[in-house]
Amino acid sequence: MDQVFDVADLITAIEQARINVAEGLRGAYGAKVAYAGLLNQKWEGFDWFELQHNDSSDEGKAVRKEKEAFYEVLKGEQHSNPHKIWGDIRKYAKTDRYGKPVVEGEQGGEGEGEQGSDNAKHNRSPQLRNLEELTALFKFNRRQDSLSDELKQCQAYIAKALESLGVDIGMIGD
Repeated sequence: MDQVFDVADLITAIEQARINVAEGLRGAYGAKVAYAGLLNQKWEGFDWFELQHNDSSDEGKAVRKEKEAFYEVLKGEQHSNPHKIWGDIRKYAKTDRYGKPVVEGEQGGEGEGEQGSDNAKHNRSPQLRNLEELTALFKFNRRQDSLSDELKQCQAYIAKALESLGVDIGMIGD
């Protein structure tokens, strides 16, 4: 870590470090969004992200068990604030399920407007829309008994696109 660089090498090292940080953040964001989406699939019958930490229902217990397992993984990686990350995941899950609320006066993108449960207009971000729709296609194709060569190639491209968004293909359930 305490390498000595000449000026040109130092500038190159800084530029690469900057890129590494940005790529790490993009990958972390994609992983959190994908995890939130998978939890939404697991608990599609209720808004798990709205439950209070002391909810004693069966749903609350299931969410708390998942949260504790997630905290253990983060603590194993010496993460200093797992509560913040869990909060982010809950926020991404709500956005995944209902879309991002549109601030009054903003115009939504083409074909993205949806009516949420509170009848407010919502839009999905381009990132979220791509993650959701590519994931749905990936899962659909994977469930098929057989695919044509063209669709097999398409499935490979879909997997590559999801990976470029930071999704671990192995973590996508059925």
